[in-house]
Amino acid sequence: MILAIDTSVGISVALHDGTETICEFTTNEHGMQGELTAQYISDALAITEVSATDITNVVVGVGPGPFTGLRVGLATAQTFAFALNIPIHGYCSLDALGSVTADECIVVSDARRKELYWARYVSGVRVEGPAVNKPDEISRLFPQGIFIGPASELYPDIISGNVLQIAAGNLAQLFAQDKGQIHEVVPMYLRKPDAVEPTTRKQVLR
Repeated sequence: MILAIDTSVGISVALHDGTETICEFTTNEHGMQGELTAQYISDALAITEVSATDITNVVVGVGPGPFTGLRVGLATAQTFAFALNIPIHGYCSLDALGSVTADECIVVSDARRKELYWARYVSGVRVEGPAVNKPDEISRLFPQGIFIGPASELYPDIISGNVLQIAAGNLAQLFAQDKGQIHEVVPMYLRKPDAVEPTTRKQVLR
């Protein structure tokens, strides 16, 4: 039994029995990760009548994604795995869409600051990215690209495609089938944080 969590864009929690997803909650409401992630896990266990002790593996999307929401999912997954002393496995969140698309596509999600996270897939395999760029830069890179993902209509004058939400059950399916690339369970931000440690001490006037 696999518990899968992704909070890179909205919130997605799934239970997967090793063959298929048996329960999944997904919402695109960014900013509600702290309130809803644990609730979705509790609801999924209750609906399926699965005990927490039945979970044998935890799968978590490591991003790319905005700082706060992404860390909620990782912290929740790590706490759950630690409490039950079970393995935890990280996957690029964009793989949840690219891995289930047969054709070549570019998965895009909102990176804020008028930028997009993206990765390119061919026959379900990530061949480029993840990276972060301005929408017009991505459009120039892939002028004939087929775009899918949560942000595929965020800048419709530049990039237009099929809006799809990131589903944790697809990440669980990758693990169950021993596919995809497993990443270290640390947040994937792709750009430097705004806050940096000062290199010199400030002088204080007395």
